[in-house]
Amino acid sequence: MPVVAVIGAQWGDEGKGKIVDLLSSKADVVARSQGGANAGHTIERGEEKIILHLLPSGILTPGILCLIGPGVVLDPEAFIKELDHVKTLGVSLQGRLTLDFRTHLVLPTHKLIEAHQEKDRGEDMIGTTCRGIGPTYADKASRQGVRVGDLLQKSRRLKVCGDLFDHHAALLKCFYKQVEPDRKVFLEMTERWAEALAPFAGDAVEQLHQALDTNRNVLLEGAQGTLLDLDLGTYPYVTSSHPTIGGPVLGLGVPPRKIDFVLGVLKAYCTRVGCGPFPTEMDEVTAEEIRKRGAEFGSTTGRPRRCGWLDLIAARQAARWNGIDGWAVTKLDVLDGQKPLKACIGYQIKGKVITSVPATHQGWEQVEPVYGELKGWKDSYSKRSMEDLPQGAIEYLETIEKFTHIPVYMISLGAGQEATILPRGEIIK
Repeated sequence: MPVVAVIGAQWGDEGKGKIVDLLSSKADVVARSQGGANAGHTIERGEEKIILHLLPSGILTPGILCLIGPGVVLDPEAFIKELDHVKTLGVSLQGRLTLDFRTHLVLPTHKLIEAHQEKDRGEDMIGTTCRGIGPTYADKASRQGVRVGDLLQKSRRLKVCGDLFDHHAALLKCFYKQVEPDRKVFLEMTERWAEALAPFAGDAVEQLHQALDTNRNVLLEGAQGTLLDLDLGTYPYVTSSHPTIGGPVLGLGVPPRKIDFVLGVLKAYCTRVGCGPFPTEMDEVTAEEIRKRGAEFGSTTGRPRRCGWLDLIAARQAARWNGIDGWAVTKLDVLDGQKPLKACIGYQIKGKVITSVPATHQGWEQVEPVYGELKGWKDSYSKRSMEDLPQGAIEYLETIEKFTHIPVYMISLGAGQEATILPRGEIIK
């Protein structure tokens, strides 16, 4: 299976970083398709915990080509800082990293605008990370964004960056009544960005297609999760890109028929950061227990995540939308000893059963979960094969398979690579 797409099947934070890092040992190329520095992919290597926001999670595996596609929005300051960090870890980037010329840039003014947008929403705030992601995608859609390739020629850089800065400055001054940012300082900043990004700038899409044409093993890394998709998710409480399988198709130029296997990453329970519908949200006492055991705090923001029971209706919907071929079930060990243990097996609105997730904002507000109780288990963490897992954990995994009609290919019982069971063998041979 040369081309594998790794897709978050919930509201993000499912553990995609570990899964991509693990699979990268058999990959030749890892390509990031969408999102920005609002993503936080956590990887543990020995005693070290590395959090990546923009670099593909394969960057820690020597020899792998890492690509950042045009579907990503890139914060140059965060990117430069991340480059410096991985270099201190002894990671060589020479000839291993390409940032596509078409990738749009997140400017400091994008972050200011988003912060004011969130403030103005008041009680209706989205709960964004205020990393400037939404405004950057908005400028991209309105055809006034700044791309990596725009930085590389001075006259082009001054024109495009200056025009967008002037637009943002007027918005901040006239609409939000803020002091106008310093134009000269900003343009000097873009010159520094050009120098730092130039060694990595290239045609990542073409490099990816060269890999596809030669049947190299390719991992397509998504960010966020299916229910945060701009079109299909819990709008307006969504991200501004496509964390579904459309992400790599649109954001990397991958023909759908080239994708051999879609791996859905499914946490053994659910979490959500920020505001918005969350049907299976636990009571706060139970949520706090899970939050502590699972270290459920945002990699990007540090905010405590909302915790909920496994939502099998949402998982089944994610499988349909993405064409998921197999599950990677993560953090199963966090449920060790959990009593009671529940999973959502149905949705209803005003007593009427519905068979899919709601398609309207009103529907999401009204939906009520129907739960099934499972017997649970005492301990799974020390187990390293399916045969060694406690019966309750096996039945939990079987429930996921039967309800979604999707087999489990990976089981994660901890942050380290060794804490993984592959019940059906290697995904990438």
